[in-house]
Amino acid sequence: MGGRLLEFRRKGGPHIAIPTEAHSFESTNWPRAGAYPLVPYHNRLADATIVAGGESVHLRSHPAAVPHTLHGPGHTRPWTVGTHDANRFTMSLGYAADDDWPWDFRAEQHFELSETNLRLTMSVENCSGRPMPAGMGWHPYFASREAVVSDAGYLWPHRSDYLPDATRVAVAEEDGVVRMATAYLEGWTKAKVALPHGFSATMKASSPFGFLVVHRGDPAHICVEPVTHVANAWNLSLPSSQTGAVLLQPGEALKGSIEILISGSSYG
Repeated sequence: MGGRLLEFRRKGGPHIAIPTEAHSFESTNWPRAGAYPLVPYHNRLADATIVAGGESVHLRSHPAAVPHTLHGPGHTRPWTVGTHDANRFTMSLGYAADDDWPWDFRAEQHFELSETNLRLTMSVENCSGRPMPAGMGWHPYFASREAVVSDAGYLWPHRSDYLPDATRVAVAEEDGVVRMATAYLEGWTKAKVALPHGFSATMKASSPFGFLVVHRGDPAHICVEPVTHVANAWNLSLPSSQTGAVLLQPGEALKGSIEILISGSSYG
């Protein structure tokens, strides 16, 4: 199922993510539940094209986003289980170049649970012999009908096809941003999601997860996605330092962690 987390809940408390059961499905029409990895990029690449090291590379478009791509091919492939302990779980993907992504790479997810926290460490390594564009993200479907509260400092406005303009604006009224159907945010340190029965989930992330996507595709859930770059980053006419458009040399890796703290009246 593409490296997915299927169920995430507090024992004796509510579901944190919309639960799903293991089943087969068309890889381009996935269940809107659980959480899945976004690798080696998130969201759309305009016209299924990416500019890397002066070279324009054409990819296969996604049927739900034609003529663009969508969310990288990592979640459409089977992952391999590694460590599997009571509070730790690791899985990896060895990706062989194809029409969806013409570079070899290796990706890993390391989940670790404590009584109140989930910590996910993600990485992607360029295993090909040439420079590779690389980014990461994580796409959970939180079981919440409430607006997300974040401290993001910037918003990247986007068009009707979900591609951002090559500009960002300062967040002047946070309440207006969190109630948008889709918001591409930057400069955040935390995002809080209200859960049923007085519980909440507070998300934080390390570098390079400097961007955040908030998307409500259905009233029953909300997606809060830490990501390493703005959508379509490599194709924007801006310096990579502003967009997060990393280019990994052969053997180089991108790595970061995401943490979710669950709190509620019963345990602080």
